[in-house]
Amino acid sequence: MSDDNKFPAGNKTHAFSFQGSGGGYFPIWLVNIVLTVITAGLFLPWAMVRARRYFYENTELAGARFSYHATGRAIFVGFLCLAILYVVFLINAVHENTLLNLCIMVLFIAFAPFLIMQGLRYQLLMTQLNGLRFSFKAGPLRAWWVMMGCPLLIAVLLFAVLAIVFTLVGSSGSVSGIITGIVLAIVIGLGGTALIQGVTASMWFSLLVNNLQYGKHRFAINLNVKTCTFIYIKAMLLFVPFIALVMFMVVPMITQIFQYSIYGGDSEAAMLGVASSLFSTMFLAYMIYLAGILVCYSFALVRIRNYVYQQMSLEGGITFRSTVTVGAFVWLLASNFVVCGITFGLAWPWAKVRMTRYLLENTHVDGELDNLALVDHDEQARNDPASVLGRGFSILPFAL
Repeated sequence: MSDDNKFPAGNKTHAFSFQGSGGGYFPIWLVNIVLTVITAGLFLPWAMVRARRYFYENTELAGARFSYHATGRAIFVGFLCLAILYVVFLINAVHENTLLNLCIMVLFIAFAPFLIMQGLRYQLLMTQLNGLRFSFKAGPLRAWWVMMGCPLLIAVLLFAVLAIVFTLVGSSGSVSGIITGIVLAIVIGLGGTALIQGVTASMWFSLLVNNLQYGKHRFAINLNVKTCTFIYIKAMLLFVPFIALVMFMVVPMITQIFQYSIYGGDSEAAMLGVASSLFSTMFLAYMIYLAGILVCYSFALVRIRNYVYQQMSLEGGITFRSTVTVGAFVWLLASNFVVCGITFGLAWPWAKVRMTRYLLENTHVDGELDNLALVDHDEQARNDPASVLGRGFSILPFAL
């Protein structure tokens, strides 16, 4: 290939950058919203392509920009089939046709992972950087095990353990035994949930990265399930102070209301005063609860993201780093939420660009990019029924 298609030499560390703006994305977003509403959702594939193309073509690495070549027409058929299937499911639910809905659910559980992988493959084949296309190959059985089989198995085992604990608690007959059982059930429930999330995250990112390639260069990753699980356990522990504070605020007020209702208050005015105080306390407690969710979600997402990039590599001695921090991410989410709320959603393009820019500028590629041979693969998007139907899943958030 010509020198014009090579990464610049001399710099071993590169950070992604985003050249777009909220003002540039706003008209695209607005037209997408209007046309999607007018067409009762049928414009959604074209809307997704338009939005994704804007963000890809404004993403830059070492002077080279990404390009996106998917079309709404190619995605529409699969999207329409999935939409029709969903409508049929809803109609059967209304008419209580349990057998047919059960068949649809079984088919979805059996084939959805394979179709999602086909959709991912199409999206990556349509994505280019420096004239090289990405690609994705994942075995259907492995995809099913990662996305459905393993999480369902762990969930069933968790519910079985909890059922045994509750059975033992019910047969104990003592107050101390009941309290011990409840505490044990909470610990097992939280630990089991963290285990499900840790195993799922580890297997999901391993499936994505180890089957991903850029041109003829393959990506690789080695994730530790224990590390991922501990990240989610820490995130849950972060939630404990928020819950404790909420309980400290709410329980005394509820107890006071309960006492008033049983023994009667001094006056109706006093009762109204307590109710008013309870309302303000409940509102503040709910805000604290939401803040706890925001902090825990941000902690888990940032730590998992940083760990995944730390463990990821590309053939040719290329490694990756993420320098996103929990504090900055919490601030971005909170401020974006407030601004979007104040503007009734009109600031969403600005918020999305702001978040995208922060994430990209804190994603680094380490290695001699100029030594990376720019040789493309010869794979093409297939048009078999499974591939066409799988493209309908391209509208999902994780479909790149």
